[in-house]
Amino acid sequence: MVFRKMLIKIIFLLCTILFISGCGLQNQKDNIVIENKHKKITVLTKNEEVVTNDLALKKINRYEGIRGTDWLDENTILIEQKNTSLPKSAMTDNGQPTYHINLYAYDVRSNKSKALVSEERDQVGAVISPDKKHIFFKVTEDGNTGTGYIMNHDGSNKVKVSEPDTIFAIPTEGRWIDNSHLIYSTLFQQTYSTDLNGHVNKIDSNSDIINIIRKMYGDQKVEWVIPSPNQKKFAIVRKITPTKRELFITDANGRKTVSLAKGTQIFGSGWSPNSKTLAFSVISEDKGERGLFVIDVKTREITQLSTDLDEIAGPITWSPSGKKLLVSTVIEKKNKNEFVAYVLTLKSKN
Repeated sequence: MVFRKMLIKIIFLLCTILFISGCGLQNQKDNIVIENKHKKITVLTKNEEVVTNDLALKKINRYEGIRGTDWLDENTILIEQKNTSLPKSAMTDNGQPTYHINLYAYDVRSNKSKALVSEERDQVGAVISPDKKHIFFKVTEDGNTGTGYIMNHDGSNKVKVSEPDTIFAIPTEGRWIDNSHLIYSTLFQQTYSTDLNGHVNKIDSNSDIINIIRKMYGDQKVEWVIPSPNQKKFAIVRKITPTKRELFITDANGRKTVSLAKGTQIFGSGWSPNSKTLAFSVISEDKGERGLFVIDVKTREITQLSTDLDEIAGPITWSPSGKKLLVSTVIEKKNKNEFVAYVLTLKSKN
């Protein structure tokens, strides 16, 4: 039992990085010129505390105190936020009372948020269905394990879909296979499918394509397997040495087609809605190979969007139009860790 609790905490910490790397909090406009191994020159400009590529980004918006998880529509994001309308009935690690984290719909134009379901329990690890109509999320007491639920995008019709505290309370647990069915795994390495009404069935883990691909590349070495929306490609992060990871793409059968990046850590990979572009973040000592990137999978053209947004606290998600990216990270503010969400609007290619 002690070993399992330690394992849960280790996995949770790997999925939620608690420090943003040194970009400072200076409000200046210093330019950084990077010459990468392909001999292309990129000029990155310091906007607030984040160094960004002005040639690729139309704008970047910053939202403190929230953790963005996904897009409900082109102007509304799903976020995790402290519910200050409820009593401070949760406890911090040092025993101090605090507010519970609930899921909110956040309008990026008005900067206003609305709780989907207010309750004195933490709601985390949300995954939105492809048609944006339903949300799979976890209710957790300790932040490590949780109980799975599905609800409508407006917070109505909440349905329990797992046994209590049997799944990891992280956003990478749970995968929609269509608009009305999803698959999730338990702490006991069992795999289940469920529909919107909570009809749960145990399935053979060996029949799941994700598990098949994991075994192809060494189950213990594979950290992420992320299917494209059209299910024809997979992005995989694999540990190749104790201190280095590789991000590569496979075809629908799991055959490796291209290696994209290598780094100390690789986080938050996310496919565009049309399955043509992949966003990912890399931690590396080399500024030219560190930060947030997007790649055109067909042409293999890689664009570095930022050198600082490398330690991503959660998934990287695309807006329905494929024109915006949502990423979240953590900063230290007044000796406390605080989530910050960024919406990056990409420039259209001519």
